[in-house]
Parts: sequence; C-alpha cells; structure tokens
Amino acid sequence: MIQTVLPCDTEAPRLARRAVAEACEVAGVNGERCENAQLATSELVTNAVVHGRSQVVLSCLVDASSRAVRVEVGDDNSRHPQLQPPDDGALDGRGLFIVDLLATRWGVRDTDHGKLVWFELVGPPW
Repeated sequence: MIQTVLPCDTEAPRLARRAVAEACEVAGVNGERCENAQLATSELVTNAVVHGRSQVVLSCLVDASSRAVRVEVGDDNSRHPQLQPPDDGALDGRGLFIVDLLATRWGVRDTDHGKLVWFELVGPPW
C-alpha cells in the first residue's frame, strides 16, 4: 500500500499518477488496468485540489494476485461530489463521469476532517 500527502497545487495530479504507477509496477500490474487507475486517480486528485482546497491524502492498494486496484483520495472539504451528466459544451465537470466509466465501483465517505472519495478496479485480469 502506498499512502502519501500531496500538496494543494497543480503538481498534485502528476505526483498522484506517479505514485499509482509505482504501486502497480511493484505489484506487477501494468497495461490498461494501471493506465485506467492513473487516469481515475488524476481526476479525483484534481477535484480534491480544485474543490477541497486542502492537502490531499492519497492511498493506493494493489492486489497482485487479483490485479485489483483501490485508490482513496481524501481532502478537508465535507461536501460530496455529484456525478453530472456529460455536457460537451462545459469546460469542466467531467472528472466523476470519467471515474464512473473506468471504475468497477466508486463512492464517498465522510471522515473526521472532510471526505474520502474512492474507486476500485476489479475483475478478471486481462
């Protein structure tokens, strides 16, 4: 499991993608599963930076035997994100839509200091 605190700035999504890629590599998970995990992570971390406006806590657990990936992104804002229908004319608002498309399941839970948004990629390895 990788757990790290990311700064509340534009570097956070890049650092998060790198951390997830490293966790996948250590567990021997590569290809599309790892790429999808990195993309979904980037979207959640971007949302945390833009809307949470706090440091971001990233956790990533990769199960080598099942190739399952679970990522959790926490911030200090207790407001839950809402899945919006895609709008081709909008400049933003696609993050959770992308996570919803990629993830096997995802959700939000409250924490003592805000919220934690998570997703899982599970299923048969490819």
